Amino acid sequence: MRARLLAAMAVWAAAAWAEPSFYDGVAAYVNDKVVTVDTVMRELHNNFNLSQVPPDQVADKIRELFPVMRDLLVDRTLILEAYEASGAQLPNEAVNARVQEILAEQFGGDEAKLKESLRAARMTREEWVRQVRENLIVQAMRQLQVDRKLVVSPKKVRAWYDAHKAEFAETAGVHVRMIMIDPAGGAEAARKALAELEAGKPFEEVAKAHSKDSRAAQGGDWGFVRPEDNFAPQVVQALGKLKDGERSGVIELGGWRAIVQRVATRAGRERPLAEVWPQAEAAVRRELGLARYDAWLKDLRQKAYVRNVDVPLQ
Repeated sequence: MRARLLAAMAVWAAAAWAEPSFYDGVAAYVNDKVVTVDTVMRELHNNFNLSQVPPDQVADKIRELFPVMRDLLVDRTLILEAYEASGAQLPNEAVNARVQEILAEQFGGDEAKLKESLRAARMTREEWVRQVRENLIVQAMRQLQVDRKLVVSPKKVRAWYDAHKAEFAETAGVHVRMIMIDPAGGAEAARKALAELEAGKPFEEVAKAHSKDSRAAQGGDWGFVRPEDNFAPQVVQALGKLKDGERSGVIELGGWRAIVQRVATRAGRERPLAEVWPQAEAAVRRELGLARYDAWLKDLRQKAYVRNVDVPLQ
């Protein structure tokens, strides 16, 4: 269940804060605390980008997401209560360090940008710092109650690998690099890129300098692909004539121009467990962690008084 909730949040995660309206009422009772409708709606708007939803479907989407966010807030309240009951104390230094880290990573160290985001979210800086502190507590409690108690045995890893071998298999393909010259650059830009390649400049450097597609920053690297599934027939034909390590001349693509390099070719193969052990072990740890986390939250709920309120959302 928790995996589905988190997946839903990932799909609708907002790139920026959205400004919600005010709502009255209680969404849930948690022991002697309440989760308000306004809190749920505020977090819903802050975590789900409803601007991507067609206007006539927004109301239904809110009704769908409201219980998701309410349950997450109920779980958060229970975890914080468990932390308080443990008598542990989170050092202020840890909170301040995390605040500065977020400020640097998400706002470029600009307090004004942080204040603008908080204003849109209807939060004071003090409330935000408290939320940062609570996030650290939730992470610490998960590590204490879940991660540290996980035991991933070799037997479990092998069993998981046997059931998911196809996910690790290497499919047959060609490692391709490509330089894409847009119509604005034209033939002259293509000739310049080709001249640099002929002078011995590495293909990836020329791609970074001249290519105009989304792969330019990676040196035009497409990785191993099936050419016929990814490229125009002209490119597929050109790749078919190249040996590993060779590149083409300028390929005309109806206004665009391309230069491709066939870096390497590989046949499909099944990757043995020894080769993918870290990935398999991490996958088992994730699955076991989610199951233990759900079990822990279920136990917290069973020991607490939790009552959800039927909220007539308009």
